[in-house]
Amino acid sequence: MYTQDCALIKWAMRGTKRNATKTSQMTTNIEENKALVLRFFAAIENNRLEEFDSIVAINYDDHLPGQSPGREVLKKYFSGLHAVFKYLKLPIHAIIAEGDKVAVYNSVQGVHNGDYGSFKAKGNLVDAKAFQLYRIENGQFAEHWEVADFITLVTQIQA
Repeated sequence: MYTQDCALIKWAMRGTKRNATKTSQMTTNIEENKALVLRFFAAIENNRLEEFDSIVAINYDDHLPGQSPGREVLKKYFSGLHAVFKYLKLPIHAIIAEGDKVAVYNSVQGVHNGDYGSFKAKGNLVDAKAFQLYRIENGQFAEHWEVADFITLVTQIQA
């Protein structure tokens, strides 16, 4: 029995030093990935979309329905959002990372001062929530998924 226990412990501890190094590297990558997301949100809020060149992969794949892939498409989308929503802010309420993915729960806030599709600007305040998931590859956003509360957004701009 003792021999089996020792063998089990030895098996469980194999590569511990290697795994500790690997864990340390993963933690570093996770923190770097979270920092990348924070840089992205700051670039959006400050309308510094040229920073996307170092944050977003050129062939970025956005899985948001109706959104075409590509970094330049994303720049155009956020440029349009800034034209529609004055004082655009994206406060982050939670950010969690694991492996190559970062999940974010955030708000989209601003003043509706430009036409948004068929919705005419009325100067209404907006504050809607969204969940984002980013996949990071080679230090840049490679993919994005989002679930947003568009019902709240539309209700607020129509009020």
